[in-house]
Amino acid sequence: MKENTFYIVQYNDCYGNGDQKSNEVLVRNEQEFLRWLEIRNKERADAGELVEDMEEFDLIPIELFDN
Repeated sequence: MKENTFYIVQYNDCYGNGDQKSNEVLVRNEQEFLRWLEIRNKERADAGELVEDMEEFDLIPIELFDN
């Protein structure tokens, strides 16, 4: 993995019709995504909302330009 590679976490609306896709957060790696999802799901559960699974998100790689 390149040092300047980050990942856009995109909600993919896989259980809907696809029109609710949204970019949620930028992470450095999959472990950071999993930690973010854990925190997000705790907040959702505390608010009485359904928790989300990994398959509901896509990780889109993006390079940071650093010249």
